[in-house]
Amino acid sequence: MQIRKTFTVGMALLATLALAGGGLKRGLPQFMPVDAEEEGYWYSRYNLGNLVMRSGLGVTFQPPKEAVMQMMQMVDANPGDGDRPAVRKGIRLLKLVYVGGDPHYTAKLDPNDFDTQHWDPAGFEKRTTASASGWTIMKEAEWAKQFHVDDHFGTPASDFGAQWRFVGMIMNASAKTQAKYLATQMTRTDGLIPNSDGGIDWTGQWVMLEAYANLADYLAAPTLPHSAGNRYRDQKAAGLFQGAAERLYAALAHRQPQGARELSQAVQALTWYAALEGDGAVKGRLRSLALQLTSSATENPGELAYKVRGLVEAWRVTGDEFFRRVAARSYQELVGDYNFDHGMFKSATGHSIDDVAAIMGAINASRLFLGDAIDQDRAEQFFTNFYESAVNLSGLQQSVPPIPVAKGKFEQDEPPLYYGYPTIPKPPMAGGPYGVAPVFAASISWDAATGTFKVSDPRFDTAGAMHASNEFIWFHNDEVNGFPEVK
Repeated sequence: MQIRKTFTVGMALLATLALAGGGLKRGLPQFMPVDAEEEGYWYSRYNLGNLVMRSGLGVTFQPPKEAVMQMMQMVDANPGDGDRPAVRKGIRLLKLVYVGGDPHYTAKLDPNDFDTQHWDPAGFEKRTTASASGWTIMKEAEWAKQFHVDDHFGTPASDFGAQWRFVGMIMNASAKTQAKYLATQMTRTDGLIPNSDGGIDWTGQWVMLEAYANLADYLAAPTLPHSAGNRYRDQKAAGLFQGAAERLYAALAHRQPQGARELSQAVQALTWYAALEGDGAVKGRLRSLALQLTSSATENPGELAYKVRGLVEAWRVTGDEFFRRVAARSYQELVGDYNFDHGMFKSATGHSIDDVAAIMGAINASRLFLGDAIDQDRAEQFFTNFYESAVNLSGLQQSVPPIPVAKGKFEQDEPPLYYGYPTIPKPPMAGGPYGVAPVFAASISWDAATGTFKVSDPRFDTAGAMHASNEFIWFHNDEVNGFPEVK
């Protein structure tokens, strides 16, 4: 078994970053880029698992027992070796997610009993949107891929990791169930996916295009990255979702995206779709929208970050140096607005979880793909500094579970800082009579009295939290790549 590795940071860079996370006055001197990368991995896992297996935040479903038994058999070839998967008591899977809810627990927490980890339905916002569904499906798909990495989670013949390989099967089945429900039950005759109130979430249409393309691609693949095979392979489902992607793409053919956020999301979605279809016309549409994005005005750091993220994708896909230059200029505008001492942007007093997702995604994409067009040492500082300030010190991640609860024994030999920031409480101590699930809050605001961000809305925002969870696992693009290759 090989412990998962992250980006290698040179000794010279470590020395530079030793000044309190790149200059953050209230940060931990030892907090480094690798800590942010690893926490991002675990926070992504906490948020997804608590939403789609415990919360009940949506329309639930129960897979047939025979299907569950088949999944168990597929991940564990040696059930007598002492490492067997199990179905947790009280598990609630979702075939359609709601837009948000109150993540406080309503009973005394028992880590082994998911019945004690359900959220109060009285606090649910029982609406649906394409953004909430699309980002959740993407997140389930990406974590299914992660749980399929042989070196980390083993193969069916291994004597470790069976539970997490089984969770990967559940994530894959959930993503397929949600995507099929939307494609067959909710799609309009014009190919668009409406919100529960009948309105159209346009940015969400692009997210759903991305989700369908992702599913169609990996479900058809003979092997997954870092794996000898593909336990999820399902050609019939891949065809269904490719067809759904094609219909949605056609429905969006004449859509003129409005503003930097939608333009950026359109470019990102077309990257995934172009990787699936290999169609020059798709790349042409992507280029056209990216050109519009270069001149798109932005009003806050979140919008500017969306712009950077989309332009980096345009540079990757087209190889056009113009997009790299504009992406770098936009990134420089973003970092130039940032106060490294205090961990905040000069132009903003608060952020939604979606803003944080976009900002971290933009910084990560820039340090991965812009090369010497930007100051890479400064980008590492920016990455670490904003993450520590906005995600950790703010309490945006509202709780973290004890190390043995959410991790297999084979995953417990890394530094504790990788699993959670020391000031973030355990779930029972996070507030209310019974505690708070280990998930993101909806927003943070700057508190001048303390010189830190504070949670301004503790509710769970599904679309924003799942967007962040995707960007955070893509810190590890060497294992789960959120930047698909387009031929």
